[in-house]
Amino acid sequence: MRTNNKLIFKSFLSILFAAIVNMASAQTIRGKVTDAVTGEPLVGATVSLEDTKFSAIVNLDGTYVLKNIPAGKYEIKVKYSGYEKAKQKDVEVKAGQDTKGINFQLKTELKELSGVVVKSTKNVESDKAARSLEKNADVVVNNLSQKAIELSPDVTVANSLQRISGISIERSSSGEGRYAIIRGMDQRYNSTLVNGIKIPSPDDKFRYVPMDLFPSDLLERLEVIKSLTPSMEADAVGGTMNLVMKNAPDKFKLNIYAAGGFNTLFNQRDFKTFDHSVINKKDPATLNGPDYFATSNDFARANLDLKKLANPINGQLGFTIGNRFLNKKLGVVLGGSYQNMYRGSDNIFNRQNPQSQTFVQNGTRYDNVATFNDGFTREYSTQQRRLGFNNKWDYTINENNKISLYNLYIHMDEFQSRYSVDSSLTTQRTGPGSGNVAVYNRSRWQIQSIYNSTLQGEHNLSGKLKFNWSAVYSLAKQNVPDQAEYEVDNEVKNGIVQNPPGYSVAGMTRIWRNNSDKDLSGYANFIYTPTLAKTKVELSAGGLYRHKERDNYYNEYELSSKGSGVQTFTDIYSAAYDFSKAEKAKGNPINPNCYNSSENIAAGYVQAKLMATKKLQVLGGVRVENTDQHYTTAIPPGSIDDIYGHIWYTDVLPSLHFKYLINNKQNLRASYFKSISRPGFFEITPYQVHGEYYDEKGNPDLNHTQADNFDLRYEYFPEGADQVLAGVFYKKIKDPIELGLPDRVNPHAAVTLMPYNFGNATNYGFEFVLTKFIGKFGVNANYTYTKSKITTNKLYRYYNNNSGQDTTSKLSQTRPMQGQSDNVGNISLLYKNGKIGLDIQLAFVYTGERLTQVSPYYGLDVWQQPYNQLDFSFEQKIIKHFTFYGKINNLTSSKTKSIIKQAYLYDGTPSQLAGQDDFKHIFVQSDFYKISYLFGLKYKF
Repeated sequence: MRTNNKLIFKSFLSILFAAIVNMASAQTIRGKVTDAVTGEPLVGATVSLEDTKFSAIVNLDGTYVLKNIPAGKYEIKVKYSGYEKAKQKDVEVKAGQDTKGINFQLKTELKELSGVVVKSTKNVESDKAARSLEKNADVVVNNLSQKAIELSPDVTVANSLQRISGISIERSSSGEGRYAIIRGMDQRYNSTLVNGIKIPSPDDKFRYVPMDLFPSDLLERLEVIKSLTPSMEADAVGGTMNLVMKNAPDKFKLNIYAAGGFNTLFNQRDFKTFDHSVINKKDPATLNGPDYFATSNDFARANLDLKKLANPINGQLGFTIGNRFLNKKLGVVLGGSYQNMYRGSDNIFNRQNPQSQTFVQNGTRYDNVATFNDGFTREYSTQQRRLGFNNKWDYTINENNKISLYNLYIHMDEFQSRYSVDSSLTTQRTGPGSGNVAVYNRSRWQIQSIYNSTLQGEHNLSGKLKFNWSAVYSLAKQNVPDQAEYEVDNEVKNGIVQNPPGYSVAGMTRIWRNNSDKDLSGYANFIYTPTLAKTKVELSAGGLYRHKERDNYYNEYELSSKGSGVQTFTDIYSAAYDFSKAEKAKGNPINPNCYNSSENIAAGYVQAKLMATKKLQVLGGVRVENTDQHYTTAIPPGSIDDIYGHIWYTDVLPSLHFKYLINNKQNLRASYFKSISRPGFFEITPYQVHGEYYDEKGNPDLNHTQADNFDLRYEYFPEGADQVLAGVFYKKIKDPIELGLPDRVNPHAAVTLMPYNFGNATNYGFEFVLTKFIGKFGVNANYTYTKSKITTNKLYRYYNNNSGQDTTSKLSQTRPMQGQSDNVGNISLLYKNGKIGLDIQLAFVYTGERLTQVSPYYGLDVWQQPYNQLDFSFEQKIIKHFTFYGKINNLTSSKTKSIIKQAYLYDGTPSQLAGQDDFKHIFVQSDFYKISYLFGLKYKF
């Protein structure tokens, strides 16, 4: 036994000695692989030693390492799709020494056919390509590459936007991002482009586009433009989001993916769905005429019969296919995306009384106090079915002429049910007492779509003169047919339910809404590049004309429990309803919310760009935009004021941009531009609606917003996809628009809000972006600090000692603009191992406190508390062409929370409402979302 141990020990020493000798003679070869023109790291390129097993994959920073290479001479080869192969012979590896600095600069493959030069466009999807576009841009811009979008945990453009510096998102009731807030500027101050062309919105009130409509996998990159040149449309104060869709590749390309997943919220409760096939898309008045008296039989019931669906499965499908034909002259790309996602939230909501109160408790008087009348617990169940198609055809007629046709169709069906339990809160009631308990069931089917078709031409008229044009047709539509809700009630006295057999039938409402925007647009630009005083100058001139037509329809029916007695509720099919008055059976199809409007925008610009010195680029010019709007409501003449209107104005908008090239890796930018923001069509009509808290009315005298914008930014692009960006911005805003109060307020009347202009506002801050890759590891981080100020009039209720009565006065309050967060930040940790085909990303996003609802009463605004979310995603190559991927959202099950910055008092002492966890503030609302998972397969050829 002892002999065997000695033999084993000797054998081990022999093996160890041999390994040490081998290691002593095993070295490494190190170097970089980059693009010969741009210096871009060719991440994923293969570096190998000829006639050996040794190979390596180029890392995120462009480096490669060949390990454990025996001493000797070798031939190194480099391969990368879309580039010419490269090799280096007689690379000598000496014992005990590492071989460094074996670098390769690859040239792209160029093919010249029939006088047309076609260049590989393979790398437009990379992070480095996005950095190159930022570096070479004439304006301040941040880009998200196709590769970054694919790897991110997000499946919609709205959620992808939150990864970009200076952007936070406003979430829907299901927790999904819907609108972007850029540099603290609310969504009304931002615009949306597709391939540089402005698109209309399906929103029934505003111009801004719901960004959750767009599946992110259709994009080649996502741009957020933060400074405007004269050649760009001027209606963006915060910024412009440009969705650049995929172009035709230089060779055959086929990508297919499919995924499935689930939301863990529905492991705890059932998803509630309803039958939407019974919904009539037209209301009784549209079907039968405005004088038709509807009956309860005109309204389906199955869409109010909420059914339980256990553990619904999310699904995602998509493809991209493209190629070039006819000697590479004709390029075609087709893309499609389908998503069927089940989302939801559990919500607690305390609804305050429309007016503040003043009262005495234990001998102490309290003025302008928020009181509450209802406490809700709600369950939202939302199914979103997104469908997206895009295609682009480009044809190179000859070396001087090229045309293209782009088509995009986006469609989303959103089926949402809301189950609510409402506990009536009498003044200062904090728990079970006397009051009503009501249950509401609501179903809503929202249909939104956008279609855009753009025909474009590019022409070289001479060696120095170019001309390009675009002819555009766009149509955005929304239809919310038969939004239905019914209420059943019960009575509670001293915490005891008074009607044990069940609830009693109360009211039922049915609402039809639909609207459409149709745009016809034409763009034309001339670019002349003469040489003046030995300096090449780019002179541009052009403009656009757009004709927009908008139609809006709204009708509502209110039904009551049939009969004079109490009707016990058994189910929605047995409940009997009728109209309390005969006239109510007509609904209200002739109202200020039904209107037609048109808008004509004519714009022209002149612009010059030149290198004033070898390092200083100057771009400047002026843009003129004329806006001409008409609207007509369905109200008969004499019923209300301003039943039709005509609004027009002209803006002169100068801009000046400096770009100083410190060296080939660093820029310093300074920009000034003037921009505008037009009111929503709905806001300038005399609409009248009943809101959650207050009535609202339109304001035909509303002015559009104007802004002077200043930017200063330092940029450093050291290598690869690395970057350092640091900048400051300042905005002086004239006539910002927010909901406010009429000049004269009747203290005894219900509060009515209107959109108003509030003098001047300011918005300023700074941004910082850092992206750094070391070998296989990377970090991408950004932080934005923003501060804004706006002063508006507020109501203040107090006890007047002289009159002995409660009195309402007006006070001025300075506060941030709605939607602005002081602090917004992102940090993503990345790992990429090209050799085993693994990409990993852990992404954290933080949004600081922000004002979400402006109260008409002093100090009673609603603030959303800081929100953070942690997401995870990965891609793992499994076999040739196939990749397994996963996206996990909200790992920490974060929730949103909103408060009023005032203590809630009961009997003179701080108290708590349902859902409240401190005594310093009043709890208003919270939404709880839970974790969602998505796993799938990708095929790339």
